[in-house]
Amino acid sequence: MAEKPYVRYDAPAVFGPSLMPETSPASYAETSAIVFETTEDAARKLLPRFYELERPVITIYRLTYRGMNYLAGGEYRELVVNVDASYNGPNETLKAAFGAVLWVDQVQALVSGRELLGSPKVHGRFPTEEISPGRRAFELYESDGRDIDARLMRGEWTDLKEMDAASLAKLNERVKHVDTLGWKIIPSMDGPHDADYPTVIVMSWKFDQAWYGKGRITFDTPDPQHAPVSSRIMRVLADMPIKEYRSGLVARGTAVVERASTRRLPIPAGMV
Repeated sequence: MAEKPYVRYDAPAVFGPSLMPETSPASYAETSAIVFETTEDAARKLLPRFYELERPVITIYRLTYRGMNYLAGGEYRELVVNVDASYNGPNETLKAAFGAVLWVDQVQALVSGRELLGSPKVHGRFPTEEISPGRRAFELYESDGRDIDARLMRGEWTDLKEMDAASLAKLNERVKHVDTLGWKIIPSMDGPHDADYPTVIVMSWKFDQAWYGKGRITFDTPDPQHAPVSSRIMRVLADMPIKEYRSGLVARGTAVVERASTRRLPIPAGMV
């Protein structure tokens, strides 16, 4: 196989360059956010060495994307745990959330996020959301391949009220360009990591409708026998004190994964 320089290859690379497009618009996208304040010590535990804590604020996003081009028009669901952080590099400063962990239910979304973007994605199962007037709820599970489901968390929104046009316009102004800090880490069979550096992942959103209300989260702590991948994650999340909840959000519209705008960030001075 004659490899072409500066052309992206995904495994299995012997079959030619990657078919992953530079952008992936979602014809329908929905996000539901639960936000709470924790302690600085708990929040710092979720950050790699490249980033500093901006605020001890954790946001849990439960997302649905439909009409994705790299899935031949298919869809997937995702759950993200973000912590407010900042990157102070040699040439720029970014204030953005760091995605500490992401669960997805579609394998290709998992692989491309981990290998290319620096998103720490793992597999999860999302039962159908519970939706009723002014309320909605979700659950996230790990399926361990032995017909045993371990619940990882449950989120719920109550007292949801639709956002007025002026507030929706302000929200759309904030989300038309969204940076998320990542960490691309690929282990080596021997010695230092094959890759170990920060990234910034770019998306854009436009919401048609949005609601605000009370958002609450419950973290479960299944043991490694029932959640061999996620048990270590859930122990850390469940240990975070919840000092105060902020207003929750449910919004729907469209989104674009700006894959071509995602980039590697220089490692800050004094770090290896």
